[in-house]
Amino acid sequence: MIITVTLNAAIDKSLSVPNFRLGRRHRTVEQTTMPGGKGVNVARTLKTLGQPVIATGFAGGSTGTRIVEALTEESILNDFVRIREDSRTNTAVHDPTNGEQTEINERGPAVTAKEIELFRDKLLYLARGADIVVFAGSLPRGVETGIYATLIRELRKLGVTTVIDADGEPMHMAVRAEPDVISPNVLEAEELVGHEFNDDEDRAIAVREMVQLGAREAIMTLPDGCVASVVQGSVSSLHRVWIEPREAVAAVGAGDAFLAGFVAARYTGSSAEECLRFGVACGAESTQRLGAGLIDPREVDRLMGEIRVERLEMPAAEVP
Repeated sequence: MIITVTLNAAIDKSLSVPNFRLGRRHRTVEQTTMPGGKGVNVARTLKTLGQPVIATGFAGGSTGTRIVEALTEESILNDFVRIREDSRTNTAVHDPTNGEQTEINERGPAVTAKEIELFRDKLLYLARGADIVVFAGSLPRGVETGIYATLIRELRKLGVTTVIDADGEPMHMAVRAEPDVISPNVLEAEELVGHEFNDDEDRAIAVREMVQLGAREAIMTLPDGCVASVVQGSVSSLHRVWIEPREAVAAVGAGDAFLAGFVAARYTGSSAEECLRFGVACGAESTQRLGAGLIDPREVDRLMGEIRVERLEMPAAEVP
């Protein structure tokens, strides 16, 4: 079983608005409304890929009720802690004429100490039957920045594989807790290691730096794929994995689809390189759809033949 954790779940609205301009009145040509937050998006893709997944986190007020009901309608198993304050609503506007995207994300509800403790107990209970737990996304108000780190340490004691995709201080603290996999995008990775990247060599060095910070494996997602330090057996290796750029319908959630594909392949026992290839195929396929976490598995299989992999020449570090 795979568990996805979304502490700041949302209702996500994705709008397609041609020639979008600030200060103007517009009409959409396409729109979707669905439960969101990074972990929820990962769960949706995992469900589509046929993997056993449970989505958990916080869901509050009438918006939280909509999140839970909509996930149930999608046949995505879920077990959220209900909180008093209303969950957030996020809006993404995609302009199909130029590919630009504007996102407005609400900050989320305030969560009490009691609600946090209820969630901790729920997660540790669910984790008894889990192989992998994915932590993804921002934190709502009232939640300590070290919560991911604390939970990762507790899950490691249970022998559960931990994966995290976050940013800022929560990510900094989580990496020091030695998760199995981290998956930041370029901006998040630059923030994590403290410097900017100019080329693939810089990105490869940064991936190894993220491993040195504490992560067992590190994946930096890019618009066309990823650079990753992954482990096969007892040796880590560096890979650049990519696909030729495609014109995107919408890029929101592509990183979440990538992570879901990677986790799905890992769950089924695929090699480290195959996990990366499958993740890139899922991320690329998701850009053809308006709405995060939406993919067509048949198209993913077709794209697998277009994925390119290069093993980067850097000293491989032995895993203790």
